[in-house]
Amino acid sequence: MKIFFKFLLVVIILSSFSISGFAQPAKGIKVGANYTFYKDSNGIDYTPLPGFQFGYAWSTELNESLALSIEGMLTQKSSNVKYVDEDYMINIDEKRNAMYISAPIGLNYCFSNAYIGGGYEFGYFVSGDLPVNEIDHALFLQAAYKIRFMDIALKYAGSLNKESGGTVVGGGNYQDYNSSIAQPTNTYTPKANTFQLSLIFNLGKK
Repeated sequence: MKIFFKFLLVVIILSSFSISGFAQPAKGIKVGANYTFYKDSNGIDYTPLPGFQFGYAWSTELNESLALSIEGMLTQKSSNVKYVDEDYMINIDEKRNAMYISAPIGLNYCFSNAYIGGGYEFGYFVSGDLPVNEIDHALFLQAAYKIRFMDIALKYAGSLNKESGGTVVGGGNYQDYNSSIAQPTNTYTPKANTFQLSLIFNLGKK
């Protein structure tokens, strides 16, 4: 979060030097990289690795200073997963991925050559072996600075929901065989916090 707010401060300062009209988010191809941090991780050690996102960004002006942005993205999140269970002779240390189709919808306040905003992001898991949500609901904050034919955008998104699962072996429920009476224990997917740095190449009106 500190990185996001530093970027936000820089965007506001830079935008204050221009006296041109308000500029809405770009319409065009969006590409970038991301890092995802997991918490409440069921004893699993997640080390963030760079992922990517690719898709199309669209926007429309609501008034002089507000714009609605809608995106359709293919997003891959990556992490190195470590999990050790000596009782069951499990030792996992490997890279794993999760591929999502995601649809962020945001409301943005526009400056002369920048914008800040936030909104809701829906994610649908399509492939991969990270123990994450199949249907992901998240809120996000974003800030972007416009230079010539593209926007440089930074986004922070935090997932809202958990689903049954979240283990790297044996699905979402397991038996505690170390106790005198074996009881099923519910486990849940970890919450994800994702930072994205993207470029949006403007294909709309200049």
